[in-house]
Amino acid sequence: MREVADGIVVEAVIVEDPEAVLPLLGGKVQLVRAKCYQEVVHAAILARRAFERKTNHAKTLGGELLLRLAGTLQISDAIKARGVGKGLNYLVVFGTGDEAEEVVKRLGLSSTLPIQCTEEEAKIYFEKSALVEVL
Repeated sequence: MREVADGIVVEAVIVEDPEAVLPLLGGKVQLVRAKCYQEVVHAAILARRAFERKTNHAKTLGGELLLRLAGTLQISDAIKARGVGKGLNYLVVFGTGDEAEEVVKRLGLSSTLPIQCTEEEAKIYFEKSALVEVL
């Protein structure tokens, strides 16, 4: 697995049992549902930058990622909209590729091909993620 940005790994994975993996997720590891790979990468970068700039709204990187993806400041709404579900999800690890591989094994996930979005779709998702900055 490769980092999409320094210290951020995003991998498309298949989740069979969302309830089983929930207790294993932590502040630097998150599973999210999304329309496409690019939106997850963008939201992950914005989440990390928010922590670096101390403008984060959530207590953890994983929580901030969910807020960014959902375009809301309410974590419960973000979880409902973008939290882990059965089927295709995106694993985000704020760490190295080796750490991400360990997480995939520990959670019993299988990697798959990510869904790519069009430039038009990506722009809409990027704007939604950025909205959290101004809310």
